[in-house]
Amino acid sequence: MLSLILHPRVLSVLEKAWHLFEKYVFNDWNALAFLMVLFLLDTGLGMARSFRQGRFHSRGMRQMFTKLRDYGVGIVVAHVFCNIEVDGSKFPWAEYMAFGVKGAIYFFILLIETKSIDENLRGLGGLGLPLPKFLRRGMTDWEETGQFRSKTPPDEQLPTMPEPDSTTAPTQGAITPAI
Repeated sequence: MLSLILHPRVLSVLEKAWHLFEKYVFNDWNALAFLMVLFLLDTGLGMARSFRQGRFHSRGMRQMFTKLRDYGVGIVVAHVFCNIEVDGSKFPWAEYMAFGVKGAIYFFILLIETKSIDENLRGLGGLGLPLPKFLRRGMTDWEETGQFRSKTPPDEQLPTMPEPDSTTAPTQGAITPAI
């Protein structure tokens, strides 16, 4: 079997297939290595957190493979989009798109993994990653309100209405005049 694999013709076919793969599917191995480090770190911390909280089960493991699949599709789409050739030449904007599209997809994967690592560290009882206060505040606002920043600046407090006391509050059943 090994002699068949090492046969020059088989090696030639495998080499051509590899070049086609790198041209049309994916070839950014350095970026993939960095993404995989974060993915594996996040996965390990997530598993430790699940064990600690007593809720480790197969559903979490399936989510790991779903996330890996989604990331894989994203980086392949970025590669394909940034390497489009028409009549054997790349579009003039391909280099700019490589920086923009590929950079954005990689950035969001890095952001998602960093946020997840931070959540897992906090779930394990730690303080999380040493993030700047404005970023931590933005992440908290996103979790609570679905917006990156609340409409109220964090240093300003909304004026609060004074609590009515029993001497100024209308009695139950009393009619208050309309203004």
